[in-house]
Amino acid sequence: MAYMALYRKWRPGGFDELVGQEHVSRTLSNAINTGRVGHAYLFAGPRGTGKTSTAKILAKALNCEHGPTPNPCNQCEACQKINSGTSMDVFEIDAASNRGIDEIRDLRETVKFAPAAGRYKVYIIDEVHMLTMEAFNALLKTLEEPPSHVVFILATTEAHKVPATIQSRCQRYDFKRITVADIQGRLQLVADSMGLAYEEEALRLIAVKAEGGMRDALGLLDQCAALSREKLTVEQTQNFLGLIGRAWIEGLVEAVGRHDASQVLHKVAELLQAGKELPQMLSELAMYLRSLLVFKAAGSSGEIDYGSDTREMLAKQAAAFTSQQLMDYIRRVHGALAELKWSPQPRITVESALLELVQGGSTPQPSVGDRGMTVDCGGTGAGLAAPGAERLARLEARIAQLTALVQSGGAASAAAVAPMPAGSKAESQGASEERAVFAAPAVQSADGSAMQAKLLQELHGDAEPAVACVKKCAVLGLSEGQLILGCPTDMIKGLVERIYRKKIEEALQRITGRPVRLLCRVAEVVQTASEPEPDLPDIPPPTDEDSGAVNISELPPQVQSRLQQAADVFGGDFIEPSEED
Repeated sequence: MAYMALYRKWRPGGFDELVGQEHVSRTLSNAINTGRVGHAYLFAGPRGTGKTSTAKILAKALNCEHGPTPNPCNQCEACQKINSGTSMDVFEIDAASNRGIDEIRDLRETVKFAPAAGRYKVYIIDEVHMLTMEAFNALLKTLEEPPSHVVFILATTEAHKVPATIQSRCQRYDFKRITVADIQGRLQLVADSMGLAYEEEALRLIAVKAEGGMRDALGLLDQCAALSREKLTVEQTQNFLGLIGRAWIEGLVEAVGRHDASQVLHKVAELLQAGKELPQMLSELAMYLRSLLVFKAAGSSGEIDYGSDTREMLAKQAAAFTSQQLMDYIRRVHGALAELKWSPQPRITVESALLELVQGGSTPQPSVGDRGMTVDCGGTGAGLAAPGAERLARLEARIAQLTALVQSGGAASAAAVAPMPAGSKAESQGASEERAVFAAPAVQSADGSAMQAKLLQELHGDAEPAVACVKKCAVLGLSEGQLILGCPTDMIKGLVERIYRKKIEEALQRITGRPVRLLCRVAEVVQTASEPEPDLPDIPPPTDEDSGAVNISELPPQVQSRLQQAADVFGGDFIEPSEED
């Protein structure tokens, strides 16, 4: 006979053999004893926790020759046929491959017939959530009012995908994950019956790796038994399961506690050389840090699962860290695990995370959504930085700047305060005040007039169009890093900002010897410090003899200057008017 896998060979034969699901076995046993067997059941829970096994036990309990009984004999013809899968009264349907409406219609036709040999016809629909909505609708009426000889057992790992109309017609039983202790006890029973020598820690590693599923645990034991020759050891089990091992993790945590960065990097290199997986290492490290945190919080309590029996090592290493540090370490390790999914260089991600642990977690890790607040997660004793520290520093600098402007340039210069940073509440308040200040006539101070004269002199020759614009403006304020220029119109302000800003700022840098930022404001400029322009003589109208031609050199100097400025701003190409004009 072909070899039978352990998870099949050791499938529970009765409710008393179910491991970790006492609440289910007790309830079903009582229902059978009292004759309150339902017509439809929904078994929901993680994989490998006994849903299908319980369904078969219930089918045997209902059809056993000595029943209905909560303890089927597993010896009669009905029980043996159900165990071997040849019973004509028990139908196992895989909903993943029979999920359409046609299969459910066929089921509805067969439901009408009486059982072939037993008392009940039992329909076990595995992974029922895979049925289509049409199939569920077709099953609905039959599930609600089946014949008295029919029992439906629906099994699923994703109960939330089963429609509420189906669930409301079933008795629901939730299967839970099996504890590590229960799985380990079952593995010891199986290994003893096989005559397999083992180390208890090796079986515990298998139980942990199974993650609450007995079927997975038996499958892993089957493979490890094939690997082992004489005795199943911890080292063999770790190598087979790809585990890092508690000794390596303890050495890493010890190096972190000593702040030994060199040793940490050496251990990572050693791990990679051995062909281990970095995500597995981070997972085991997080679990060990959790053991340290729980031990530090609860002490040596026999009721708490620490994930390890080495309480002495836990006590020694837990003393090297604070609870806050351990919580920060766990968060950083989990963050590194998430980063590994997208990181092009996993080794760099892991090494940088471990080096942060070596530094005591002093690198701040602000949480998503924090704005203006920095949390120091380290053990250095630093707390929370003030939320508005940076903005407060800007305000203090601005107050100092305003004080200097008032002392040097008067009230007009005091209005030339740098704008508030974008996004602050003071920006909207300052904006309205700023508009009120510059809407009034702005009188240029003597200092501003002197600076404007120097600026015009510096611009003359290289940027004549800029000179024409600056002459119309007034210097309203000057600080160490900026100059505020009042412009009489939006057009001149736009020309200065878009075209001449660079030339003016270069000229200001040559004058002051440092970079100066130019700010423009629209204001009604009153240039009291500048000299009034003389009245210009009228230009004589053209005569027929010269056909409108004017000799510019014969014009007064003031008129020549005005024409030159106009040519610089609007261009020097003159267009003859057409006859139509």
